[in-house]
Amino acid sequence: MAKIKYKHDKGALHIGGGRFFHAGEIYEVTDEDAKRLTETYGDLEIVEEKKAGRGGGRHADAGEGKAAE
Repeated sequence: MAKIKYKHDKGALHIGGGRFFHAGEIYEVTDEDAKRLTETYGDLEIVEEKKAGRGGGRHADAGEGKAAE
């Protein structure tokens, strides 16, 4: 499964058949649908999932707020 979203900060994209893509929302679709929708509608984009692991996030074990030992 892939995740797609409407690129803009506000508004929505109506593609017919009762399908709307609202700004700020991420929608899970099949990989085939994601490819087809993003190729057909330039206002949609695939959302890359952030990988857990090194860097980029705040974690409880990152030492933030800990007193020096």
